[in-house]
Amino acid sequence: EQAWERALALIEHHTPVTNDDILERGGIVAMVGPTGVGKTTTVAKLAARFALRHGRGSVALVSTDNFRIGAQDQLRNFGRILGVPVHTAGSRAELEEVLRDLKDRRLVLIDTAGMSQRDMRLSEQFQALSELKAPIRTYLVLSANTQLASLTETVRAFRRVKPAACGLRTTFGASSS
Repeated sequence: EQAWERALALIEHHTPVTNDDILERGGIVAMVGPTGVGKTTTVAKLAARFALRHGRGSVALVSTDNFRIGAQDQLRNFGRILGVPVHTAGSRAELEEVLRDLKDRRLVLIDTAGMSQRDMRLSEQFQALSELKAPIRTYLVLSANTQLASLTETVRAFRRVKPAACGLRTTFGASSS
């Protein structure tokens, strides 16, 4: 219980925690975070809830994960099940083009490649997101069962992408933000 409270306090201290409601506000939202924390699942759950509320034609998914084998397939499967389009973008230029094509969608969810806070490619990902002309809100996704020292290191590393909020995934598959 104390470790949980310390983790939440640490995240709140380093990352503003807001009541920003993606499901009402929409926009372009990128999920960022380390590998295996549940970014793709979070994207799928948000897309499903948004589609139920606003219709399938109002949401689209984009994968920028060219690193993990099967990552884009997993998102495509979610998209097929939900009946929403899934696009891929392997570069900043491709992402800009995809976002231009999706400007009529109320919500575009971007599933980014999961990378360790120590991965040298992380800077490239941050730079690509920050250089886009489209107004993208980033959300940091973390696993609630991560050790405090790792959470601290991760929050510090991902602070450079200026997350609008943080979502915690529990081991039981529930998420909160």
